[in-house]
Amino acid sequence: RVPRETHAMSNHEKKKIKPFFSVVIPTYERADDLCRCLNSLKTEIQAESPAYEIIVTDDSKSNSSRVLVEKQFHQVEWKKGKQNGPGGNRNAGASKVSGEWVVFIDDDCIAQKGYLQAYFEAIEQNPKVDLFEGYIFPDRPKRTWAETCPENSSGGMFWTSNLCVRKKVFDELGGFDETFEVAYEDVDFAFRMQKAGKKTFFVKDAAACHPWRTLKREGNNWKPKGFELKELLQFLKKHPDAIEHSSPTVYLRHLFRMLTKDFIKCVFVLRCRGLDVLLAQIKVTSTVILKLSIIKITG
Repeated sequence: RVPRETHAMSNHEKKKIKPFFSVVIPTYERADDLCRCLNSLKTEIQAESPAYEIIVTDDSKSNSSRVLVEKQFHQVEWKKGKQNGPGGNRNAGASKVSGEWVVFIDDDCIAQKGYLQAYFEAIEQNPKVDLFEGYIFPDRPKRTWAETCPENSSGGMFWTSNLCVRKKVFDELGGFDETFEVAYEDVDFAFRMQKAGKKTFFVKDAAACHPWRTLKREGNNWKPKGFELKELLQFLKKHPDAIEHSSPTVYLRHLFRMLTKDFIKCVFVLRCRGLDVLLAQIKVTSTVILKLSIIKITG
């Protein structure tokens, strides 16, 4: 029977009760966001959850997140990340866990009331499932095209912003591929999960709010220019059988949507706010179509 300890555990408590969940939060220079995330995982918010531990893995160059954890969240473990990208940072956390299930949540997400309990109930009701996706929603309506949120309202996205995976299966698959330094580590992991025949399930009640974040090269946006194409080509080199990701036709459909529906929304609803970002996305998508077409032709 799963112990019903109703809070994140201290080091002393963990010696007595093995956690059911290990919550891994990778962070990078976002102490304020991390504080909100950790507050959302406190006792009063996750009161019905079985025993759980929280591990923060930190790729930051500053010590602000470490100081935050050590001063305000004594029950949370802080670990240094690998500093080789988000995949490595999550792997660093997963390598330290004690729980049967690993819950990945981003440092800028806010877990909703009953978040962990919802995952627990889904696990009990679906014993053959190895990976559960949680609901991800923004904090307000979109105001500009120059902001993004990895929304997941019905499943099939497999965003690591809110994901729960059986630890044994995570280890069997080798965790996240750390050669993806910026993105696609979650796409790659999901592809390997599905290829291995592992079952997945969407849990709407395991909800996390993900506030909009900027797509501009400013603030906390650390992603370099041109990373989308670089990481996609690396993914396709590793998985040449990933038909949906390698088809120029799929990206042509994306481009058509961007030139019609997205352009109309940006101009008339958002009043051209972030139009430069949309045009840059159209350029990137066009480049992807060209590159994939060349690959198809040349073999």
